Amino acid sequence: MKINIAKNAGFCFGVKNAVDTVIKNAKEGKKLFIYGDIIHNQHVIDYLSTLGVKKIDDLNGLHRLKGETAVIRSHGAPPEVYEAFLKEGIEVIDATCPFVKRIHDMVKAAEEKGVAVIIVGEEKHPEVLGIKGWAGDNSYVVYDEQDVDNLPCLESAVLVAQTTTPKSKWLELLPLIKEKVLNLDANMTICETTERRQEEAEKLAKNSDVMIVVGGKNSSNTKRLYDLCKKYCKRTYHIENINETVLENLRRTDIINIIAGASTPDWLIREVFLRMSENENMLVETETVGTEDTVKGEIQAEEMRANEASESEGQSADGQNETLKSSDDSFMEEVEKSFVKIRRGQFVIGTVVQLTDEEAFVNIGYKSDGILTKSEFSVDGSISPKSILNVGDEVEVEIISLNDGQGNVLLSKKRIDARAKWNEFAKDAEEGKGEKEYTCKINKVIKGGLLGKIEGYDTFIPASQTSLKYVEDLKVFLGKELSVVIIEIDKAKKRIVASHRAILKKEEEKKLDELWSRYSKGDQVTGTIKRITDFGAFVDIGGVDALLHIKDISWINIKSPADVLSVGQVITTLILYVDVQRRRISLGLKQLSPKPWDLVEEKYLIGSVIDVKVVRTVPFGAFVELEPGVDGLIHISQIANRRLERAEDEIKVGDIVKVKVMEVDAKKKKISLSRRQLIIEEQEKAPKTEEKHTENEERYEIPPVKEMTVSLGDFFPKNDTEGEE
Repeated sequence: MKINIAKNAGFCFGVKNAVDTVIKNAKEGKKLFIYGDIIHNQHVIDYLSTLGVKKIDDLNGLHRLKGETAVIRSHGAPPEVYEAFLKEGIEVIDATCPFVKRIHDMVKAAEEKGVAVIIVGEEKHPEVLGIKGWAGDNSYVVYDEQDVDNLPCLESAVLVAQTTTPKSKWLELLPLIKEKVLNLDANMTICETTERRQEEAEKLAKNSDVMIVVGGKNSSNTKRLYDLCKKYCKRTYHIENINETVLENLRRTDIINIIAGASTPDWLIREVFLRMSENENMLVETETVGTEDTVKGEIQAEEMRANEASESEGQSADGQNETLKSSDDSFMEEVEKSFVKIRRGQFVIGTVVQLTDEEAFVNIGYKSDGILTKSEFSVDGSISPKSILNVGDEVEVEIISLNDGQGNVLLSKKRIDARAKWNEFAKDAEEGKGEKEYTCKINKVIKGGLLGKIEGYDTFIPASQTSLKYVEDLKVFLGKELSVVIIEIDKAKKRIVASHRAILKKEEEKKLDELWSRYSKGDQVTGTIKRITDFGAFVDIGGVDALLHIKDISWINIKSPADVLSVGQVITTLILYVDVQRRRISLGLKQLSPKPWDLVEEKYLIGSVIDVKVVRTVPFGAFVELEPGVDGLIHISQIANRRLERAEDEIKVGDIVKVKVMEVDAKKKKISLSRRQLIIEEQEKAPKTEEKHTENEERYEIPPVKEMTVSLGDFFPKNDTEGEE
């Protein structure tokens, strides 16, 4: 049995810092109380209680705790908790994990700017409750597709994650959230330690016979580790303490790995390891301890004590029987000691000492050579060992039998080769991320997918991985060779899980790259509107969906894209922005038409008469609409040819009136209009009529003008020189 402890097991930095802080202050004599469980591990909580550390679960009765010191746990807390302690004059030790504190600062900054916050995490988890408190009312918590569907469409948002969120969960929800938010500031705030721990757990589980997950049953990060390990290793056990250690289900040939949650103390991990190592029914072949050097020291100390006891017994026995042994016995004993001890199933490296057409003889350091038969070199046994090996070659083999009936040790090379190949597949699935392509011959259709062979290994292709689209009858694949990539190794069933869909998707991505490369900023494209949302419309421009944002639809403000556009409508637009990597294209419709005010000086000539609609009245006049996006002003003095107190005394909103253009200034977006001028002009054109008087009016008669004869002499006096020039 081989037992390993994961390198990333036990307390993370934040938890260790919080626990150490509490222990240090408690030992210094401070009266401490913790708001909630400092970590999700009852062993640690019980130990802290022996130091006089109390716990409260709510903020009621804080006045009774004056003089004591409050500890904020590593999960953090919302601002109202700090305020409550401050109000009562209670000293606070903030043991919030630095990574969590960074998230608080991030969402607080977003809240101050009025930007929405989206949190990927468990809604009722104390860490999430703390983050949501700092994010304010404009925040949302999501943990599955349904939660994302319930999100409103947002112009912008800041995205963060609970520090213990599985990375796979983040990658699953991120593209869905992007569809809901136009401008998303995504911050993967998953703790690096958590990420490493989960990655190591997955890696160990894939190569384990047994996985032991140590941690509190109410610890969310430990539960996630258990679920992750269970996915790849069926014999996964979640234990909380040493008393739950599973021994009866273990076998001597098992490879066992131990991993622990972030709230599990190192001493508890060591106890579990020692308990399993000391089990008398188990033979511990090797042990690799990654958590603490002290663990390795303890195990080595135990081995040394056992060896010393064994040597002491051996020396006593030798002393008693020394006189009974003959020199021949002593010689044979020395010979026996020179041979290695082997067991069935053991892997050893030997040297080829003899070859025939049927067999290869290998010296493995045992008292008899091992034999590799012809069947170990090919499936049908048609290949001779001579064509593969040479005398003197070193070869790794497995012990099949210690005695074939004739005193020979039977060896196997197939299992070694198979293991090497299997490890190659596992490495490709894990490190290559399915990059290498294989050919799989399909020979059977079963419920849920296809069965085939990759280089002789059973391979399963799930129905969802056979094509990019749903395939109703999987029998169409029978007998065909499909290009696949390995996505998983099923250790329990000793078979490969592969995907043909990944190959098709890769080819489709290549075609999409070529397709997207055809589009450039500034191009005019014609497309069909496929979908309309509150913030814009999605347009198919030839196999690519592009976004026409509401602000780029019209030069005038519109309440909804549906007011001016409809699904199925064909429109010509201008490409404003292209992001091939993120598969995004932004379109503009209004950019293909001039701004309304650019043409007003040509369309509305000074002195021209037009009909306009009154859209609103103000104390100094009335605004009218000349066309969508272009308004003009009839000043109150230009509404009528008489003095008005209010514009409404003469015209009302909705009226169509005739006006004369008096002034046009496109730069200032100002058009002055006059209704009074038209009224005056109309009056001047009207024919004059005889003035009529009423009976009561006074009449004034103008006397008739008498005819008079006037000469120049009447104006100049006569003189004595009359007649002279």
